Amino acid sequence: MDDAAFLLEWLLEQEVNALLRVDPPRGSRPWTFHASGGPLAGRWVRVDADSAEECVRRAWKALRKAGVEVP
Repeated sequence: MDDAAFLLEWLLEQEVNALLRVDPPRGSRPWTFHASGGPLAGRWVRVDADSAEECVRRAWKALRKAGVEVP
């Protein structure tokens, strides 16, 4: 989960609002990542996944695809 902490801290520095959530009653893909603000400029990113690691990995890719230069 070190990647999640790093990503969230970095997004904080970029003034991006971000949320990593788990919702067990959903069953399939209980993990959700959502981000908006900062360099997303009126857009948002959301990904769902089966595990925390997969969710963070997908979030990283989605942010880059949205034009956010995540290190």
